[in-house]
Amino acid sequence: MTHRAGKGTGREPVGKKTPDNKAAVGDTGSGAEAEAVSVLKRELQEKITSLTEANRQLKRKIFDLYTIFEISRNFNAVLDYHQLLDTFMYTSLAQVGASKAAVYLERGRRDGVFLVAKHKGSGDFPADEAAFNSGTVLVDYLTRLNRPALTGDLMGEIANEVERGILEKFHPGLVVPLIFRSRLGGLLLISEKISNREFSMDDIEFLSILGNKISVAIENTRLYEAENRASQQLRAAQEQLVHSERLAALGEMSAKVAHEINNPLGIIKNYILLIRKAAGENEETVGYAEILSQEIERIARIVKELLDFHRPKGIEFQKVDVALILNDVLLLMERQMENKRIRLDRRYEPDCPKVEGSPESLKQVFLNIVINAFDVMSTGGTLGISVSCDEDEVVIRFNDTGPGIPPEIIPRIFEPFFTTKEPGKGTGLGLSVCYGIIRQHDGSITYRNTDDGGCFEVRLPAVRAVG
Repeated sequence: MTHRAGKGTGREPVGKKTPDNKAAVGDTGSGAEAEAVSVLKRELQEKITSLTEANRQLKRKIFDLYTIFEISRNFNAVLDYHQLLDTFMYTSLAQVGASKAAVYLERGRRDGVFLVAKHKGSGDFPADEAAFNSGTVLVDYLTRLNRPALTGDLMGEIANEVERGILEKFHPGLVVPLIFRSRLGGLLLISEKISNREFSMDDIEFLSILGNKISVAIENTRLYEAENRASQQLRAAQEQLVHSERLAALGEMSAKVAHEINNPLGIIKNYILLIRKAAGENEETVGYAEILSQEIERIARIVKELLDFHRPKGIEFQKVDVALILNDVLLLMERQMENKRIRLDRRYEPDCPKVEGSPESLKQVFLNIVINAFDVMSTGGTLGISVSCDEDEVVIRFNDTGPGIPPEIIPRIFEPFFTTKEPGKGTGLGLSVCYGIIRQHDGSITYRNTDDGGCFEVRLPAVRAVG
């Protein structure tokens, strides 16, 4: 029996597809392709995001490096210590967007005590006397680490009580060690960001590089300042030497002149006595003799000053309080102060150490300076006298409200016979004698003009070896 294909069998011939089958197969292929496209899109998006972030970081690094390059050039050009620190701190705050910062540096003597040198920003800061000290666990750790550290990582067992108190003012923040040639020169403390975001690796890396740059710059400024001070001291020493040699030559000449004058002076005195006796009741002759006697006494005083200037009398040193000596001098001048309408302004720093010196000689110096001040304030004014301590020295300043001294003649005021007073009112030896006395005390006496008048400054060592 013959059958027709496709009839009465209940199934389709093998290999023949219906329209429905085609749709099903097409759907399966489209789904796989869509999923593959989706995966590719995600991967592409991730790549784009990664490249965008890498590009952002690269731009940030380029900007940071350019900033550091420009700042380094600025650092190298700046020789003013405070201007350098200002630039460093403003740059650090602006670059990372922090609210405040502080720099702790060693004191001038480099004794391992790190005190706050400068702080910027808003908020509370630690007390000025709070310090980091070399040799502590924290300082040794930061020196070895040589890169910024989070305050939270240091405030546990690493920091001591004082250090913890300082770090708390900047927490959460960063501590950047400033290292120069493997030695800790200072610390930069920088607080949290204004945006409250965490510090990024870029921030830490930037501050680390900047810290190294500022360490070199700080050392350079310190060396420059030390060289400048040494140069100034050398110039001062040279001027002092020239001045001392000039005084020695003038003193030698003065002594010879004084000795030559003394002999005829004694003879004149004797003849004046004879004239007085011979004059008897002749008042006119006695009056002339009296005038001669007064002028001879004046010449004798000048000669004595000349001899004292060349060969000062022996001085016996003892511990003295300069404030007490000043009070004795001012007590002597009290009446003149009232007559000349001069107001006294005394400012004595408490607990100033004593100096080793001669009370009478120092009294002579102070009296001479006060008299000079009275002379330049002929119509009244104010005399300010202060006593203060400056490391190992006691500093006495005499400030008057007079007209001051022309700058061009200030270097000559301690020379013998030089005076700014009117003829007949001064010998020009007073300040020269004062200069010699203070030099015998291993001290210094200087003068400078001020906004209000003039100022004599006497510096005396608080501890002096007798010998």
